Amino acid sequence: MSIKKSIYSLFLIGVMGLSGNAISAVYESNYDFSPEHEILYSKWVQEKVSHDIFSNPNSPYYGIKTDCADAAFALRAIFAYEQKLSIEFKDNDGQIISEKTKRFDLVTNDELKKLKSFIAYIGENSGSEVLARENTYPIALKSIRPGDLYITRWINSKGEDTRHVYIIKEVLPTGDFVLFSSTQPRAIRPLLSRKGMPLHLFKERPFGFRRFIEKSNSRENESLEQYQLVKLGESRFFGMVKDGLKIKEDTLQLNIERRIENICLALKTRKDVVDLALQEKGVLTKKCFTNMQYEEYSTPSRDNNIIQDIERLRNGFKSIIRSNQLNELNAETILSLENLIGENNSTEAFNSMAQLCSIPIELTSKKPIKVNIRSFYDRFKAGLISSNPNESIDARWGFEKESKQCLVK
Repeated sequence: MSIKKSIYSLFLIGVMGLSGNAISAVYESNYDFSPEHEILYSKWVQEKVSHDIFSNPNSPYYGIKTDCADAAFALRAIFAYEQKLSIEFKDNDGQIISEKTKRFDLVTNDELKKLKSFIAYIGENSGSEVLARENTYPIALKSIRPGDLYITRWINSKGEDTRHVYIIKEVLPTGDFVLFSSTQPRAIRPLLSRKGMPLHLFKERPFGFRRFIEKSNSRENESLEQYQLVKLGESRFFGMVKDGLKIKEDTLQLNIERRIENICLALKTRKDVVDLALQEKGVLTKKCFTNMQYEEYSTPSRDNNIIQDIERLRNGFKSIIRSNQLNELNAETILSLENLIGENNSTEAFNSMAQLCSIPIELTSKKPIKVNIRSFYDRFKAGLISSNPNESIDARWGFEKESKQCLVK
């Protein structure tokens, strides 16, 4: 044995002695994934995974930072940990990391803390590209179920190559999905929930609807059919996905209700993110967030996405009016949407809008107020909504002007 190896061995023995334990895995696994475990995983995602699994201080998995790919890896790892299943992921360098790795034993002896370190390592050394290419396989569209993923890549309005990952939380009777996702940068945040089809159609392999690969390699329902069907375009492709999964016919009323619920969920998630920023700001020793913290807690993309969804709803309702389809909507919905497009500002219409979605906000003055879809839209268009996490809660929701004393950009 060389002198260098002897010194390393003595060091390792010393560290093990200090820890009181032999080097051990992240957790002790008893089984490999089986078809039965895959069904359990699907049910677990649908029934047990909440949007605040990573951001709720009462969750055992609080504090895990995610972007869109990280969230998918994290949920898979958490289920494997809870079921004591063996699991393997490939990182960006093609290296396999599993629960058997010893690299986190010197960090802590606590299994849950080691799991969080394991998940953080995966997040730092992988992404949506390797998730698609090396860790998942394409599935038949009629087999899509909770726990499956939709991974896409497109060119955004700035000409940038952009990727995103959705986790399928639920398949609705109409064939639509409940989708969970995170975003960049990696941060402690609630998962964003939306109903309907994913945004941004993928173009080619290896993206699209996919399922995690396991070393058992059964690859149930593997299929390349979607790579021919995607050539039909976004409307026809997602229409075929929906038709293949539905057990109930969709209606215009249900479609509008999904759009409204998506906006309301996005506003609720924004509130969670703003509150997280305020909590973090409250423990700062300095007045302003650092550049990294600013990126983590600011909400420009989130705010713009909410506004885009509201404008789609507004334009959709105007189209319904033009096509004489108002008889397909109930009176309460019509009244609310008339208020949203500014055609009806009566108290009755205002109350209908407020009943659809109201987000309670406690301002600095401790005066509670409720923000609805119309009021958020109006304040954003007036330039009052602040995405800057350094600002007060009043400025974040448009009830006072930005101080602009802590702009980091």
